[in-house]
Amino acid sequence: MREYEARPWYRPPTEDLRYLPECPRLLRNFPGTEAMLGWVAIQHGPGRHDGSLNLLNLTTRVNTTFPLSGRPGFFVETTSPGVVLVGMDRQFILVDARTGEATRTEMMAPCDERVIINDGISIPNGLIFGTKDLALRDPIAALYRYDCTTRQFHEIRGNQYCSNGKYFRQDRNTALLIDIDTIPKTITRYHFASEFREVADRTLLVQPKALPALPDGLRPTPNGESVIVAYYNPAPADAGTAQELRVSDGEVLTTWLLPGSPRVTCPELVTIDGMIQVIFTTAVEGMPSEVQRLAPHAGTFFRADTSLKSLPEPPPLFPLESLRNARL
Repeated sequence: MREYEARPWYRPPTEDLRYLPECPRLLRNFPGTEAMLGWVAIQHGPGRHDGSLNLLNLTTRVNTTFPLSGRPGFFVETTSPGVVLVGMDRQFILVDARTGEATRTEMMAPCDERVIINDGISIPNGLIFGTKDLALRDPIAALYRYDCTTRQFHEIRGNQYCSNGKYFRQDRNTALLIDIDTIPKTITRYHFASEFREVADRTLLVQPKALPALPDGLRPTPNGESVIVAYYNPAPADAGTAQELRVSDGEVLTTWLLPGSPRVTCPELVTIDGMIQVIFTTAVEGMPSEVQRLAPHAGTFFRADTSLKSLPEPPPLFPLESLRNARL
């Protein structure tokens, strides 16, 4: 097993932005030549109902913040350069990441006021996303697929607590989905029969008791045979953990340690100085002052080495033309 120690790389300048950073994504359809990392600050502090979309320049490490009126769980790029679709609270909005201009869409997640949209990804002709119980207490959240052709939401699985990191792979006859439900510490493989209509098989990637902490965000490696999982540790700790897990059997292939920041939220693979690196977002969320003394880098973005030689294929662009009256 390989082991790396990550190092602090970028510290968001305000407590609001350090509270709950998530969903770092290397932008592939953004105008210009600079490499940009999009990310969301889900919530700007305890009791707050607002967050932001952010763009971090990977070369200069200058960050631009676009405040939002709600709590963004994730975003995906669209077919319109610079425009992203954001899952926020229980709705989806379009944001022009060049100007911050936001436009509502007709897409409303089929969920009640006790839950909000959490993590998600784009897939061919649609989305897969999950919701979370705001109290993180009851299995009232769910995992959904959105179909752009029919403009319909389909529930893949209910009775979840906090549907989090996801990976999707599809071939001509079958499809594989990996989904995290954070509170019960489950990382589940879903195998679908043809045309992605129903779950044919469901198994755990790893037994929950074997995980070092609560699984949060994930990203696939280039060959799709393993995933990098970030672990959120709510207990007092002086370091955080992430792991590369083999999809076929859950074997731990790589471990990353993040000194001074135990609440690791999500990874993203990028190229920096000609090397394939992994960026980890981390959070302060709910951390008592005595724990913050153990974790001086909480809320910081970390950078770490990898053994990888290339980046994964970018996720598909969400077809903006599938939305009615979209004018951005």
